Amino acid sequence: MVHLTAPHHRNKNSARAAAHRAMAIAALQSNSSLKVRFRRYNAHMRKANALSRTANVISRHQEVTS
Repeated sequence: MVHLTAPHHRNKNSARAAAHRAMAIAALQSNSSLKVRFRRYNAHMRKANALSRTANVISRHQEVTS
């Protein structure tokens, strides 16, 4: 029997970053104009990158304090 598990993320920020990356890909595949698709893609990727940077800072801080 195969058990599917959710991906393990370091924290909520990295999980949210992964969600924004998925939304960015979905934005490219939507039925909208090219301009709208790229605007949505870029907005989601900016959020994903910011959340990833925050997650990295938090994990480094936790490593130092441990």
